[in-house]
Amino acid sequence: MRRRLPGGLALVLGLAAACGESGEPAPRAGELTISYYQGGPRAGALLLTITGGEVLNVTAANGEHVSFATPAPGTTHVVVIGDLGTGTLLRIRVPDMSLASRYVVATDQVADKVTFSLIDPERHPLTISP
Repeated sequence: MRRRLPGGLALVLGLAAACGESGEPAPRAGELTISYYQGGPRAGALLLTITGGEVLNVTAANGEHVSFATPAPGTTHVVVIGDLGTGTLLRIRVPDMSLASRYVVATDQVADKVTFSLIDPERHPLTISP
C-alpha cells in the first residue's frame, strides 16, 4: 500500500529538489596574485585600487605591511608599505574565481623609499592574475 504525502509537503520537497539541480556550479573562492614592477626610484609605499568585484582579504607576499578598505561595493583600496621590489606583491582572496577576469588593479600613488616624496605611479605598474 502506498502512502501519499500531504499536498503542501510534496510541493516543498519538490521545490527543494529542483533548487539543487540548477546546473550552475557553486562559486569557488580562491586567490588572485598582484605583481609589481619597479620601473623608477625605489618605492617604500604604494596606494592601489582593486575594482571588479568583492575582495575578502589582502595579504602581503613578502612581509610588507598591508591595510585595505572597501569604501564601495566592488572597489577596494590597499596601502602597502615596505621594501618593495619587482615580483609578486600581494595575494587577494575573492569569493568566486570564475569572475577573476573582471578584477583590475591600478597604481594610484607611490612614495619614494628614502625621501617619502610622491613619484610617478605610471613607472610602477601592477598586474593581476589567477
